[in-house]
Amino acid sequence: MSSTRIMISSVTHAQMGRDILMEEGIRSSIERTPKTNDPYGCGYSLKVQGDTGRAVRLLKEAGIRVLGTYEAGGL
Repeated sequence: MSSTRIMISSVTHAQMGRDILMEEGIRSSIERTPKTNDPYGCGYSLKVQGDTGRAVRLLKEAGIRVLGTYEAGGL
């Protein structure tokens, strides 16, 4: 099963984003962004299952800078 990762620039913003999504009923977890997917440096991603478009929109509305998204396989 794959899930979408939303790339965020810092762990602090990833934590804030996770909390914002949780308040809206979207489950997410924080992961380091693999170097192969991170052209910006040491970033973090939110692993989201569900409506990724809504999650990205909520993060942007809250002022969280979204650097991009990517698909990753998982269990």
